[in-house]
Amino acid sequence: MKMEWVPGRNGYDIPVRASWAGEEQVVIICHGFGSSKASPMVEALMQTLPKQGITAVAFDFPAHGDSPVDGAYLRVPYCIDDLETVEAWVRTILPKASVGYFGSSFGAYITLLRLGRDPVQGAKAFLRSAAVTMPKLVNTWLDQRAKGSLSERGYFVPDYDYVREMRIIPPFLVDLAEHDVFTRYQKGLADLAMVHGAKDSVAPPEDAQRFAAQFGADLLLLPNGEHPLMGKGELEQVLQKTIEFFGGGEK
Repeated sequence: MKMEWVPGRNGYDIPVRASWAGEEQVVIICHGFGSSKASPMVEALMQTLPKQGITAVAFDFPAHGDSPVDGAYLRVPYCIDDLETVEAWVRTILPKASVGYFGSSFGAYITLLRLGRDPVQGAKAFLRSAAVTMPKLVNTWLDQRAKGSLSERGYFVPDYDYVREMRIIPPFLVDLAEHDVFTRYQKGLADLAMVHGAKDSVAPPEDAQRFAAQFGADLLLLPNGEHPLMGKGELEQVLQKTIEFFGGGEK
């Protein structure tokens, strides 16, 4: 899988990987916060979907993975722009393909915002461990240490073992406050499937259930699942549900 560099709208190129498999169905994969297009979940999708005749495309959000920019470019509108840019790039290569979305956690949040900003007829989106209350989740990181760092340095770094150092700047916090999926997304914009862990301590399952009920999403709740959904048999369930949702067939 060769990495491509797709020119973005905001002054930087977007690193993209693609596993091409036919011209009928493409799934664009959006990774979670602090993760990358090389995460275990993305790797599994990149290996599995093409076997079902589904082209898989993954990219890095700004300040993630191989992205050439730092936390100053980690803005919600830029993330939405990058998803739309990658989608447009895919459509130039496979103009007749049906394009769907797979979003994990923060990637699911961005996917919903993208569909709310510029609806796509017949859209389908699979949401894994969706951070539908991303603004609330990030606010829980704002302890005294983080507030002190914001005041002294103009950014803070969440206390998580991310792939890269994630610098959170005040404009990103403002973006989150202005981008609530419960108000920006509308029922009927897409066919939605969700899978979530009942023991998810990062993105509360209650929020996923509330979103699914309000917007008519098909939600599968895994009883022992935590946020990564990498427990015994969970990855296999996610992959199988994804294949069923996008209509793949063994090639």
